[in-house]
Amino acid sequence: MTCAKNHVLESLGTSKDNGWGCDGRLQPGGCRSGLTGFHQSQGLRRFRCEACDFDFCEECYLEQLNSRRCTKGHVLVSLGTSLDNGWFCDATKEGGCRSKECGFKDTKGLPRFRCESCDYDLCERCYTSPAAVKGCEKGHKLRGLGLTRDNGWCCDGNKLFGECKRGMKGYKKSKGIFRFRCEVCDFDLCDKCHEARPPLESKAMERREGPLKATNMEVHASLIPEYWDKSILEDIEMGNGLSPTEEGTLNKFAKIPLNEKEIDAIQKLFDSTHKKVYTRDRKGAKVPDGFEVVRVDRIQNLQNWAEFRLRQQEILEEIEKLKEKGEKGVCANGHELEPLGTSEDNGWGCDARSDGGCLSGITGFHQTKGMNRFRCDRCDFDYCEKCYILRTGAKLCLKGHPLTPLGTTKDNGWFCDNKRTKQGCLRDSKTKGVDRYRCEQCDYDLCDLCYQKHIGHVLNNLKTDQMDMHSHEDDKDSNTVWLFHGTSSEAAELITRGDFLVDKAGSNAGTLYGRGIYLAESCSKSDEYSRENSDGHRCILLCRAVLGNILYNDDVSPNLDCLLRQIRDKQYHSLLGDREKCRRTFREFVVYDDDQVYPEFAVWYKRVYQEEKK
Repeated sequence: MTCAKNHVLESLGTSKDNGWGCDGRLQPGGCRSGLTGFHQSQGLRRFRCEACDFDFCEECYLEQLNSRRCTKGHVLVSLGTSLDNGWFCDATKEGGCRSKECGFKDTKGLPRFRCESCDYDLCERCYTSPAAVKGCEKGHKLRGLGLTRDNGWCCDGNKLFGECKRGMKGYKKSKGIFRFRCEVCDFDLCDKCHEARPPLESKAMERREGPLKATNMEVHASLIPEYWDKSILEDIEMGNGLSPTEEGTLNKFAKIPLNEKEIDAIQKLFDSTHKKVYTRDRKGAKVPDGFEVVRVDRIQNLQNWAEFRLRQQEILEEIEKLKEKGEKGVCANGHELEPLGTSEDNGWGCDARSDGGCLSGITGFHQTKGMNRFRCDRCDFDYCEKCYILRTGAKLCLKGHPLTPLGTTKDNGWFCDNKRTKQGCLRDSKTKGVDRYRCEQCDYDLCDLCYQKHIGHVLNNLKTDQMDMHSHEDDKDSNTVWLFHGTSSEAAELITRGDFLVDKAGSNAGTLYGRGIYLAESCSKSDEYSRENSDGHRCILLCRAVLGNILYNDDVSPNLDCLLRQIRDKQYHSLLGDREKCRRTFREFVVYDDDQVYPEFAVWYKRVYQEEKK
């Protein structure tokens, strides 16, 4: 990622003071973290170009990193909705404009994204669609390196096209030219040759010789739901993921329209989860007063369903292992940290201050009085409560609220709620001198040993009792719930017939919690990411989601590196970003494996505003 003058931005970690401001505030839409000046940046991750005195916060950095660019690599700027037809979408020259494919005849009324220096424009649908990936001769992805400052390379377009599209024939003509490179093969292209290069997918199609022999996929009969209408399943090309993966294998697929009674049940589900709350993702648009469901299809995709059920079984097994072994935080050398409760003096400091900064703002040894302390005596290593929870993950009670460590108790004025379960309390309900973890909202407590082996749950707020949702017996134990996912009609078609593409996630919803599938328990939140089609309708997918062991986070600016490290280490299967608590907006759920989400219903609807009701 570079600044406006193509200098590489350096990550400076978490800042301890307010001596800088995010330059994203000067761009259309403002800073994604909401910074407006120079006294609001404490605790935020900073990305900086020293030469230009240019800074980005983490949210702006990630948004720019994933932004669609013009053919020369410049970031496109949003110009809002156009009032006339004085421009056209340049994707027309790159394989076709997606808005025209959806029935839009001109650009009036379409959001416009532009590179002024290249006179390059994209409509919103083409802007949010991932750009075609191009590669070297061996199929490795070419990486854009921006504008080069010297002549230390030449364009390999001479080998591909007979001559470089810019006429470069040696190593003395590349200064000031945009460079696209494969480091593995020492392969370079200039911007013109890169533009002329076909996408990797097209090259793969060209290499195919002769017709493929179609074969039906094999799935155990027990995996196919009994309520499916098997008589209308049609053969479609199968995507990657489920064995066998060879080309030519056919999947089974069908869309079944719901009847009026079932549509009415979905309408009640939308009504009950609607919240009139504004967030920045609406980009200035008015919050609808309601939604009118016009059509619903039940999706029968055999490959996706089989992958979903198999993943659900895997997560159940992983949860059982987590319950057996438990989990505790460790010091830098891997030794378990012991909770020492609230400290009465300042004779210690949080060691996270030398590892990206302490989240409690501790910088020395005289600032910790009254804070919960977690310690490794062997290494003389300490964490405050915030830094401990960040690295181990905050756990949830049985209704999805975070459990707070209260330290060591001096009496028996409480009991461990695990004693009500079949397993019972691992300390036999003897709580004096035992570390206590509590949810005040639910009056729910756990001792330290039960907390280590505890798997939190989310109370599903979607009232699905209006119709038969065909829940499975494994749903409760695996934390499988119903959630919404907003998208465009075109993307909904690709997802339901194919699958979610986690590696391309973030082009529409952003990547505050990394690249994953973003879900919500409120249809109002998912509506923010929908796109109106030519009929004036929008689409939300109602999905089954296996959340498994949930990582909880309520930070305004989450530490993405730490969160993703815990997900990668297989301690957690999903993340709950509690923006309702820290921003008073919505809770967001993120999964990082597409097999954990099955889009069961595709719901088409219209936004309703109060003046329309009158």
